[in-house]
Amino acid sequence: MPKFEETLAELDIKLFEKIASQTTDDDKKSLLAVQNAVREINPHYKYLEIGSHLGGSLQPHLLDEKCSIIYSIDKRPLVQPDERGVNYGYPENSTKRMLDLLSETGSTEKIHTIDGETKRINKGEIKEKVQLCFIDGEHTDKATNIDFDFCLDVLDKSGAIVFHDSFVIYNAIWDCIEKLKARNINFKAYNLPSVVFVIEINDFPLHKHSHIQNLLLENNRGYLFSLRQNDEYRRFTTGFPMNYIWKLCIKLGIKF
Repeated sequence: MPKFEETLAELDIKLFEKIASQTTDDDKKSLLAVQNAVREINPHYKYLEIGSHLGGSLQPHLLDEKCSIIYSIDKRPLVQPDERGVNYGYPENSTKRMLDLLSETGSTEKIHTIDGETKRINKGEIKEKVQLCFIDGEHTDKATNIDFDFCLDVLDKSGAIVFHDSFVIYNAIWDCIEKLKARNINFKAYNLPSVVFVIEINDFPLHKHSHIQNLLLENNRGYLFSLRQNDEYRRFTTGFPMNYIWKLCIKLGIKF
C-alpha cells in the first residue's frame, strides 16, 4: 500500500496499465489528481462510475484503501450512439469480462455492479451517498443529462461530478450547469487536460489541492486538444464541396 500511495501522489499513470482505458495520458493524470483531492477531503469516499466497459478507469479506485465502495453502472451495449454522428462498437461488453480483468488487479469485493441505464435504475440500489461520480457512458447530450440527474440524486450533500470527453458532450455539460443555477445549487466548474470536466457541488474544494491547481495552470492543453478534436468538422465545411455550396448560397442571397 505505501507503494500505491507514492504512485498515486506522483500521478503515475502506471496505475492504469493493466487494463486499457479510452483516455489520454493527460486524462489519466487529471483523474488521479481528482482522486488525490477527493481522498484528502473524505478518507472513506464512495465512488460511482457510469460507463465502465473493461474497467480501465476503475483501477486506481480499486487499489485505493480509502475508497470504501465502488458502484459501476453500465448498460453494456454492443453498439452505442454518439453526438459525433457515429455509432461506436463495444464487442464482448459484459460485466463478467470486466470483473475478470479487474480481479487481476486486486480484490473486486467492494465493487457493486449494476447493468442498465440510469433512467431505469432504482436509485435505492445506491445504498450509500457517494462523494465522486464519473460520467463516461453514452456520449449523447440526452443520455448525459439523464446520467447527471442520477448522479446529483445519489451524491452526498457535497461532492463532485466528473465528465469524460467534454469536447463531445459540451452541450449537455452546459445544460447541467444551467440546472444547477436554476436550483440555486452552489458549484464550481472547470476543465482539466485533456477532456476531463469537473463540477464541484457545494463545499467540496478539489480545486484547492495542489495537483488540481497545477493542472488548472496547464488547462490550455485541454482547451486546444478539444478544438483540435473538432477541427475535422471545420475542414469539412471549408473544403470541397461545402465551400462551393457556401459560395453559391452567398451568390444567390440564401441566408442560414
